[in-house]
Amino acid sequence: MKEKNPNFFFELQLEEDQSIKLAFWADARSRAAFEYFRDVISFDTTYNTNRYNLVCGSFVGVNHHGQSTLLGCSLMKNEEIESFKWLFQSWLRCMGGNAPKGFLTDQCASMKRALEACMPTTVHRWCIWHIMKKIPSKLNGYKGHADIEQEMSQVVWNSHSKDSFDMNWNDFLLNFGLADNKWLSGNVFLKYAAEVISPGTARLFSSSNNTIIASEAGSKQRESDAADFHTLIPCATKSCIEAQFQDAYTHAKFREVQAQFRGKANCITRLKNSTLGYSVYDIGEQVSSSIFNKFVVTYDSVVAEVKFQCLLFDSRGILCRHALSVLSFEQVSQVSPRYILERWSKKVKRRHTHIKSSHDEPLMEPRSKRFDQLVFRSQNIYEFASESEELTAILHRAYDNVMAEMESLKAKRKGTSSLSHEDANLESVNELQSPPRIRTRGRPKNRLGSKLEKQIANATKKKKTKVLSEINLFDAASAAHSNCSQYQGHVMSYQFRVPAAGDNLLGV
Repeated sequence: MKEKNPNFFFELQLEEDQSIKLAFWADARSRAAFEYFRDVISFDTTYNTNRYNLVCGSFVGVNHHGQSTLLGCSLMKNEEIESFKWLFQSWLRCMGGNAPKGFLTDQCASMKRALEACMPTTVHRWCIWHIMKKIPSKLNGYKGHADIEQEMSQVVWNSHSKDSFDMNWNDFLLNFGLADNKWLSGNVFLKYAAEVISPGTARLFSSSNNTIIASEAGSKQRESDAADFHTLIPCATKSCIEAQFQDAYTHAKFREVQAQFRGKANCITRLKNSTLGYSVYDIGEQVSSSIFNKFVVTYDSVVAEVKFQCLLFDSRGILCRHALSVLSFEQVSQVSPRYILERWSKKVKRRHTHIKSSHDEPLMEPRSKRFDQLVFRSQNIYEFASESEELTAILHRAYDNVMAEMESLKAKRKGTSSLSHEDANLESVNELQSPPRIRTRGRPKNRLGSKLEKQIANATKKKKTKVLSEINLFDAASAAHSNCSQYQGHVMSYQFRVPAAGDNLLGV
């Protein structure tokens, strides 16, 4: 693989019999993509291999289209602290020692300890997908558990601050008589509330499991990049601000912006007070025929800064409908550049798009080949030249001369020319032995079957058996009638305070 892709990175830890104990690898495209999408990373180990029972882990980021992008893979014989330490240190070496701002995992204690040791400055978050997946097994014994699950989801996803979450969560426990439930009243969800609402792209990972196929992900990004370049999504309003985002953002992110513009129609804006260009607004958002959620938004016209409570910009990098309502009320025609993130821009030339993936070499264009070769060779030059100021100065002078020569040649030929270089040869490595095979009956499952999943399956099986027995005892029509009750959700009201002038609510 390294011969095909010179910037391919891998590290191995072997057993005494030379079989693989730990392995990590990432191709050149993944390493280059990390430069742009390293703010929040999700690490998932819920899959294993069929034949050797090795745990497969994937490092996943979010690209400028909001799509998953693979940033490395691993195989592990066990999930002990030292194994995770080795893996995270290998991944950091691969990515130039640059730790991400945020790191999402499941609630594995070994991962937590390893992250604290290897990435002490990185904020560790629990993946909400893994937390919410436990709900059926924890609540299946309660009458009306479906209603409980629905209300819990409302609290988790529609609480816009830690204070509102605490209030709504306590109301939820009291209304359903769940105050004595140790799992619900313990620290699991309180920890989630305190930590998951944070700057970055954490919520982009929470909707599903992020295991992806690298070649499929690369293909989707290429298709999306082409659509951004060749097509245009029309604006839904006459707003100059909407046109501003249309010009800057990728199609996927611009659609999210348009959703906020549509949501602005449900917001009622009222000026509370204004002093020396600093205005405080009350926003009433109608979420049903009789329910309004209240928010406070402030606008400083001197520095063109808007602050808001819902934290949509902090968690997804998209300006919320509450802020857009205030900007419209203030007759602002151009939003400040601080709210147009380069991360979602379709105009940034990201070098990883020119680098082939290890999975799609047949699709590789000549320019991509040349670029990949130059990247591989230039890395060695950079490492050598950075040792001293004198060497760095020599490299700068050489660059100036080379650039002048290339520009002259390009002007003469009115085109580009390829640069030749020596081929890089991969040093021979010891022959690896395969891990011992695991005998399985029938078609092996890819996904690891945890105790939790088995409990859920057993509970579901018992529930189906009970329903079938009831149908045999009672009239089917009566049974159907008894199971079609409509759920009336609990109304949540959000507490809020007026932000002080020095509050920093835009921590992205």
